[in-house]
Amino acid sequence: MGEIDRLVPSGVIEQWVFHLRRQRARAADTIWLIDQGFTLHDGKSGTPTHDATARWRAEQETVIAEVSDLLKLYDEINLGRDVPADADSDQGRAYRR
Repeated sequence: MGEIDRLVPSGVIEQWVFHLRRQRARAADTIWLIDQGFTLHDGKSGTPTHDATARWRAEQETVIAEVSDLLKLYDEINLGRDVPADADSDQGRAYRR
């Protein structure tokens, strides 16, 4: 399949970026809570079955890394910098200069 060029209104892009920044902040807050001693548990019917804190922390670290990469790409595009050659690789980036 060929690549499809589509125009996305800037307001929609700004909403996505706002959501991404909020998602990154929530992930950072979750990591901070874990660092303060809070734990997360899997369970059933309100009864915890096992500690899932390490899994949650790893997931939140991944969220922060991936969102930071997307926001970096967004900033590079807005500042008119060249986008890396692998920008439309398997990570779903479809912007070229």
